[in-house]
Amino acid sequence: MLRITNPTITRKEVWTAFRRTHDVRMRERYHGLVLLLDGKTCAEIAQWLYRDEETMRSWVHAVNAAGLPGLERTPIPGRPT
Repeated sequence: MLRITNPTITRKEVWTAFRRTHDVRMRERYHGLVLLLDGKTCAEIAQWLYRDEETMRSWVHAVNAAGLPGLERTPIPGRPT
């Protein structure tokens, strides 16, 4: 079972970020992390959020590597359409 191993990440911190953001994509990611911190598996969370299990795993790896800022999307380079 995949877990959040970054010692700086707490459920309270993720829940606060979830409640403060208005970005729908970030809310979904924070929601997934809260569920993971509550003991749910990546497979369960992926099913509930209608996401692929690998997507959940990538969010967890990003948080483990860089904390909550690791969930933010980087700008896509190139000319806007």
